[in-house]
Amino acid sequence: MAEFDATAAGEGTGRPVRGHSGMAEVRHVESATKELRALDHRFGGGACREAVLALSSWSERVLTHSSTTRAVRDRLGSAMADLHNLAAWTCFDSAEQDLARIHVDRASELAALVGNHDLAANVLYRSGRMHLHRDDFAEALTAFRLGEVSARRAESDLGVAILCVNQAWTHARMGDRDQALTRMGWARDAFEAADRDATPTWSAFFDETDLGAMTGIVYTELARTVDLAYTAFAIPPLTSAIATYSEGMTRSRALSQIALTVNHVLEHDFDHAAKVGLQAVDSSAKVTSTRTRDRMRPLRDAAARYEDEDARELVHRIDQFTASA
Repeated sequence: MAEFDATAAGEGTGRPVRGHSGMAEVRHVESATKELRALDHRFGGGACREAVLALSSWSERVLTHSSTTRAVRDRLGSAMADLHNLAAWTCFDSAEQDLARIHVDRASELAALVGNHDLAANVLYRSGRMHLHRDDFAEALTAFRLGEVSARRAESDLGVAILCVNQAWTHARMGDRDQALTRMGWARDAFEAADRDATPTWSAFFDETDLGAMTGIVYTELARTVDLAYTAFAIPPLTSAIATYSEGMTRSRALSQIALTVNHVLEHDFDHAAKVGLQAVDSSAKVTSTRTRDRMRPLRDAAARYEDEDARELVHRIDQFTASA
């Protein structure tokens, strides 16, 4: 079995891997990707990005310089596509947008090469999220819709659910209530039809808790863009998701806490806003993620409009956090 030298691969100066490679190398990439993805969820992309990039460099040399059977190359191709997909996500979480795009393109290329439509859909989902983070709604919707097509081609109900709920989020941010609610309904239907016993690792994060969090986030955006009354629909699923996320989903909990705080600010419930907002700051401090910091900025601006003592305390703590992050 070819050995993975993280230091050499990270620097791009290690000697090429030559010789025969088999399922041992494939399983190594798959298991390492799974472990690194767990680190990303728990500690943020910045905590594991360099290790992910090192592994992706090493795996590329395995693919390029080793002789393998067609079956091994196809499975290695899927494993590498998933790894580059994770590399893009960790770069995105570290504000390395150009590098994230390079890895998205490579993941897409490899998934297409081996005909893995479910993974291709997941790559498009993550590409869409990068566009959405930059408020590029048109590009985000394009990626999410193409991803939905790919997920349906793969007959992946879970993939369809992920892509539809993210379309709902985008439409909600645009203030399009009807489209947002329609796609959220599609997401729920697809999720309920999904075979949870056959979940690929790249989609395993999307469980009932995450669907609830996304539902709350969609309603949060509708409260901001359409009608404040939607806070009543956003608060319960966000509260439930925060309480239900596993210990390993630190970043997701932090992002849900930020969204819940936004709802309390919109309702002028500054006491609860301060309590949940400070929890969000504490959770965000545990992860190396620029996305938590970026999501806090509009929350900070919303709270800063008010003279309430709790609102001022929340603004102060957010300012402290963003200055040190």
